[in-house]
Amino acid sequence: MHGKYLVWIGLFMIAALATLATKYYPFFPGDVAVERWVQSLLPQNLHWAQNVSRTAEFPWISLILAFVFAVSWALAGWRAALACVLSLGGMLALGYWLSPMIARPRPSPDLVHVFHPLSGYSFPSQFALRYAATFGFLAVLAARRSSGRVRVILLIVCSVVLILGWVVRVALAGHWPSDVIISTYSGLLWAAFLIRFALKN
Repeated sequence: MHGKYLVWIGLFMIAALATLATKYYPFFPGDVAVERWVQSLLPQNLHWAQNVSRTAEFPWISLILAFVFAVSWALAGWRAALACVLSLGGMLALGYWLSPMIARPRPSPDLVHVFHPLSGYSFPSQFALRYAATFGFLAVLAARRSSGRVRVILLIVCSVVLILGWVVRVALAGHWPSDVIISTYSGLLWAAFLIRFALKN
């Protein structure tokens, strides 16, 4: 088997094993400490974080997709634009399918400060999947299909947005840090896979 396919198989296996682990552990070592640390760095009033968090919901995510669609088309043509739609669609489906299957509980108010109690499950982070499938997709596409100032600007902007998303979801205690990290990794992996094989030319 060609080496590049072995690499892809290995990367997807890491995602699968990390996902499986979340089913059997309510949180990983370090999750509580990191969550408390992030919360200690931010003000008690997290309404701004809640507003940022809502950008991954509809209709805002549709506007984000429209932006990524347009920039992807400008960078690499209609196939890249179509791939970004598939990127988000795949992560939407994955999130809805995995959440009840894994059923990882949300962070407990006995362990960390929970800004606003949420229903549902902690893993995967729908927010992280959607941001990785859009902004993450754009970052990977920029790294592969652009150059110069455009590449630098897009990589910086997308990276800052993804980091901000991680901080927001952790600070709100909507997820454990590991939830967001694994979800972001899965979304980026899916985006990179689409760009690598759907845009071959």
